[in-house]
Amino acid sequence: MKRFNKQTLMAVMSAVAVFVAAAVANSACIYWMYQPKEPKSLRDE
Repeated sequence: MKRFNKQTLMAVMSAVAVFVAAAVANSACIYWMYQPKEPKSLRDE
């Protein structure tokens, strides 16, 4: 098996980190758009 040098390892790790960050940001945007209904006890009527 070929051994990876430090530069190749860092490039792979940064690509994985970007993928994970994009996945987390996309899921956060979905939850950000969700607006639950306000309970009757908290409404100003």
